[in-house]
Amino acid sequence: MNDPTRGMPVMKEMNHKSIEELGFPQVVQQIQKFCLSEEGVSFLQAMEFTSEHADLFERQQRIGALLQVLDAPGAPQLSSFPSVQASVEILSIPTQQLEGGMLIELAAYIDAAEDMRRLLYLCTEDGKTFLVLHQLMEEHIHAALIDLGGHIHAVLDESGQVRESHPALSSLRKQVESLKGERARFCGQFITKHRDAMQADQEALRDGRLVLPVRSDRRSFVQGFISSTSSSGNTVFMEPYALVELNNSVVIAQNQILIEIAKILKQLNDEARSVLKLLIRLSEQIGQSDAYYALARWAQQYDCSASDLQVQRCNLVKATHPLLGKKAIPISISLDEQIKAVVISGPNAGGKTVTMKTVGLFALLNQFCGYLPAQEGSSLPLFDAIFTDIGDEQSIEEQLSTFSGHMKQVGYIVRTMTNRSLVILDELGSGTDPVEGSAIARAILEYCLKHAELTLITSHHGVLKQFAYAKQEVINASMEFNEQSHLPTFRVIQGLPGESHALDTARLMKVPKEVVDRAKQYLGSEAVQIGSIIKDLESKRRALEQEEKAMHDRYLSLQQEVKRQQLKELQLKQREHALRDEQNTALFRFMREKRKELENLVSDLKQGELDATKTKQVKTYIKSLETKVEEEQTQLEAQQEALEQFERVDPKQLAVGTEVLCGSARRLGTILKQEGRQRFLVQVGSMRMTLKADQMTLAKKQDEPTVVVMYHSSAPEPKICLDVRGRTLEEALKALDEQIESALVHGMSTFSIIHGYGDGILSKGIGEYLKHHQRVQDYRFALPEDGGMGKTYVML
Repeated sequence: MNDPTRGMPVMKEMNHKSIEELGFPQVVQQIQKFCLSEEGVSFLQAMEFTSEHADLFERQQRIGALLQVLDAPGAPQLSSFPSVQASVEILSIPTQQLEGGMLIELAAYIDAAEDMRRLLYLCTEDGKTFLVLHQLMEEHIHAALIDLGGHIHAVLDESGQVRESHPALSSLRKQVESLKGERARFCGQFITKHRDAMQADQEALRDGRLVLPVRSDRRSFVQGFISSTSSSGNTVFMEPYALVELNNSVVIAQNQILIEIAKILKQLNDEARSVLKLLIRLSEQIGQSDAYYALARWAQQYDCSASDLQVQRCNLVKATHPLLGKKAIPISISLDEQIKAVVISGPNAGGKTVTMKTVGLFALLNQFCGYLPAQEGSSLPLFDAIFTDIGDEQSIEEQLSTFSGHMKQVGYIVRTMTNRSLVILDELGSGTDPVEGSAIARAILEYCLKHAELTLITSHHGVLKQFAYAKQEVINASMEFNEQSHLPTFRVIQGLPGESHALDTARLMKVPKEVVDRAKQYLGSEAVQIGSIIKDLESKRRALEQEEKAMHDRYLSLQQEVKRQQLKELQLKQREHALRDEQNTALFRFMREKRKELENLVSDLKQGELDATKTKQVKTYIKSLETKVEEEQTQLEAQQEALEQFERVDPKQLAVGTEVLCGSARRLGTILKQEGRQRFLVQVGSMRMTLKADQMTLAKKQDEPTVVVMYHSSAPEPKICLDVRGRTLEEALKALDEQIESALVHGMSTFSIIHGYGDGILSKGIGEYLKHHQRVQDYRFALPEDGGMGKTYVML
């Protein structure tokens, strides 16, 4: 019989019984299915639990880094590693040799190792992944191993046979073919010459040698050796003396090929034996790397997240038992640090045991790899041991009843546990007299409170529920029960004891009503009253949950409103910046034109005498400047008016009690009273001030029909400076065309192009393109200090 705990990860403090009861070996088997090598499986089997924070953090970092590279673009697809354990054992014995097939597997192993190395060294931008995974495998596989793999592939084909094209064999194969041809010609000539003695006109092949089919009654006419006869005896197969020599020549030549093949395989074996230590070292690294690769793949498959190692309390967020598959219901449980025990109650088959097993299994997984099939934020303490008593401990061989079996295991637990242990006890105190059972259960729970870090108990005893209410470090928890369907929902409700719902279950199982009613009478009014109280508490809990959900929805709604207001403010600022940029660009163009006009005017004034015409030109120039200044001032005032109008508030909307945003700082305030037609007294924090209507905006706009205009463009963000050096003219013009389109779409009116000096091809070609482009207003070379003729400014 197979040992169910054989080969699974263990730590000295973790006992096999608890590991088995929690289903951890089955989870390890899940993980091992993702392994690509025997070494990875072996490493996982030998991998121990850890209660050291530093060790667990290192494991967690490695798995997290692998999860990053698994999702990274360009990550290589890994193939399975062939088994090389037998090859390593053969190579360690000098008198034994690897066959061609085993050598090919050895080369495939090295190739797969190289793929694994490339995956591990697929660095992220911050380099942290590289540093973490560097510890799993060396940066480079030893060159001798790479050479060995290359030599094997060069010499052997996929089936492990020496390639036909091998230089050492090609001449020998030609020699064999030549001798075979000579032998075939001899046989043809002999059959033709002695046709009357031949049984057939075609030679035959027996054991690699050609023989002639001679009639039995004419065999004396052929001088040679008889190798065999036909089944009828009418034909003898003979080798004439000359054919004997020819056959021997072919066999000798073929044997020479086999000898050469043996030499070639021996050379490969010697080369493999010379790097045996490197091969063993590589297999050790593959074992460790493959084990963490399997853990990462498992974590990816089961939507695991890293546990929070900075928090030392039980907090599982939607934890899903990995062995239950699709029928698993996520469990959430959160315990404060002062909680030392949890008493879980509720109906049978309601999920009490599964909940405790989930916590225990997750504690093992946490100290095995640091990743849990739960949402982010989940955490667990680091225990030095986990003890469980789950299931029926009845034993006929040891003459133990159910209760005795439980007490035997509980006795071992309370004698062995420490103040860092997790204790899980299922149906504590069951299987005996209810009064005595509840008494011993309470005593055990009190003992565990003093000597264990965390204790989880399932029980139907009311004494334990009451005890949990009386102790601050103990809480009740129950499994939710649907009153309409009379079925459990498997949700954990903390702080509330659960009913067993035995009467409801009896009704559901169609027990006669008379029996159920009589049982209700026997139960007594006090028990019924307690049940009513619990149901009332449960009803209030659900109402609070609904209220909490409504408040959360309201909170989300307010968040959206805040985001909308922030977006509106951002749009205003963007519009203001756009207007300023547009104005600055227009002024830049105006100043450039006027600068040229001024230079021409100064040049004219220097030539000849000052006359009326020149004086008029100067006055016209000055007048154009004054006109432009007035236009810009008028336009600026109009733009400012438009921006203010966008948020201007109607004074009729301002009343006592209205919340407003005050001044440029947009501080929230409340109107206390109106002091004039356009003046209001406003309370801002602890201050009161008088503000005009145009200095305030409503804190919350009234609902108004909103027209939203949206556009979408596939054009990317334009560049301030487009660098086309190193490109062909066609490529440069294509990039420039895309840049102009993007600039127009995104409202950019000026940018620069770096084309360099070179042979002037780019400079001239770009100049011609800009000269004829209908959306280009002007272009010019940069100033000498900014690139000179190697750079061009473009104005749209």
